[in-house]
Amino acid sequence: MDLRIALAALLLSLAACTAPQDPAPAATVPASPDTPDTSAALPDSLQNGHHRLRDAQGRLLMEGDMLNGQRHGLWVAYDLSGRVKSRNAYLNGMLDGPSVVFRENGALFYQGQHAQGHPVGTWTFHDEIGTLVRTVVYDSTGVEIKGK
Repeated sequence: MDLRIALAALLLSLAACTAPQDPAPAATVPASPDTPDTSAALPDSLQNGHHRLRDAQGRLLMEGDMLNGQRHGLWVAYDLSGRVKSRNAYLNGMLDGPSVVFRENGALFYQGQHAQGHPVGTWTFHDEIGTLVRTVVYDSTGVEIKGK
């Protein structure tokens, strides 16, 4: 049991190092809510299969599948009350597919698509109560081509 707690503490410390990045300029969109991100290399014992990251009290913080030591498929992060904070799709460790992030109050913060780690297509950004405040369009390389 002590090894499990130590591993959870290690993963939590890795998660505290980073948060999801908002693909829009920070000047026009509020800062992203803190969402655990354990995209750093995980120990060899967590190479494949479904993984659940829990805090010391056993609360689920994040879950998703690993393939060859990399995130693969849908990863979901939760707040301490169990509410979904974000859902992101990965392909071989790289963001690839839909991404959606929620604020602490549960309102939609932003959503869009990734392709090979870059934001692509139309992304929408919302205020504290979920009202649409900005739309940004990215080309296939992640460069903003239209924003309003």
